[in-house]
Amino acid sequence: MTTAASENQRAQENGGKRSASELDSQKLVSYTLDSLEGGVITISREGVVTSFSSVAERMLGYRPSDVTGVPWTRLLPATGDMTRLATMVRAALTQGATFSSEEAVVRTRDRRRIPVGLTISQLRDEHDNQLGIVVMFKDLAEVKRIREQIARTEQMASLGYLAAGIAHELRNPLGSLLGLAELFQADLPPNDPRRSYTATFIREIERMNNLVEDLLCFAQPPIATLERRSLNELVEESLQFASYDFQHRRVAVRADYADRLPEVLVDGERLSRSLLNVIRNAYQATPEGGTISVSTGTAGRGRRARVFARITNTGSYVEPALRDKLFTPFFTLKKNGTGLGLSIAYQIVKGHSGNITVDSDPEEGTTFSVDLPSADSVTRSIEEDCPNVNCHAG
Repeated sequence: MTTAASENQRAQENGGKRSASELDSQKLVSYTLDSLEGGVITISREGVVTSFSSVAERMLGYRPSDVTGVPWTRLLPATGDMTRLATMVRAALTQGATFSSEEAVVRTRDRRRIPVGLTISQLRDEHDNQLGIVVMFKDLAEVKRIREQIARTEQMASLGYLAAGIAHELRNPLGSLLGLAELFQADLPPNDPRRSYTATFIREIERMNNLVEDLLCFAQPPIATLERRSLNELVEESLQFASYDFQHRRVAVRADYADRLPEVLVDGERLSRSLLNVIRNAYQATPEGGTISVSTGTAGRGRRARVFARITNTGSYVEPALRDKLFTPFFTLKKNGTGLGLSIAYQIVKGHSGNITVDSDPEEGTTFSVDLPSADSVTRSIEEDCPNVNCHAG
């Protein structure tokens, strides 16, 4: 009896250990899924969602209780830009197909579009029977942004070489033509009707000269001379220049500069050119009676400290599909624009390790944001990256 009772007790203890071990294994699987960089969804061979990792929850906005136990077609419907993803999931379930390093699109609960890298694997038991599939996906939005930025940089470099060549070829002939036109005009009597023709000729040559100057500015070499400057002062100087150029316009200007704004490490002349181009663009886009608002501020700390300027104009709206194109050389929404002003501004800001973006709202208007690393954050980064070298900027 004692022996039987002891064996019974040991069996109960072993059973308890097995239950605890199985529980630990389940937790380990859960922790593993939640630790992965991408989201994971498992779907049974009957087409029902059986698990939904916490990363998938954060990316797509659904709670596991919302989607677990429901048909996968409700979560990943074969509509619009999700058709490709749904087709692959269906092929995996019905044909045993697998997919690796594919790209597709998912929609979040609030209908936001997210490009993803996708892998779909078969889920099988120890006897190689299909239990379902595992869908793993990773947000590629940042990767795509970097790809686009690299492509744009390469495009800018190629266009820069082309622009420099064209500008140098045009500059001397235009100078000669302008000189001849002015001499011809000087020989004409004050009331000679032909003076209107020479005036038009001179005006158009000067317009072409301005385009050549823009091309040369676009093709300028990378930033080389840096100095500590106040972004408030640079913005105010550019605003004054632009206000003088557009003094005939009935446009209100509001400025709100942050106090004790950290300095920036920049080529002052070139950054002023960039800011001036953005402010001029705001003037050109603002209707009579509209308002231009300029402000500065800071964000982040330490190596991530940034200084920014915001230029907002009322009365204009830029469609989302056109916003990135605004910085593309020779793209313009203006009737007589060259399409170089904003691309030059973009190139200069990028040359300072900064960023320039545009946001637009039908009611609020259009805002261009220029942000730059603070001078202290730049020098601190240099000192931390090369502590044994006497590194100083500015």
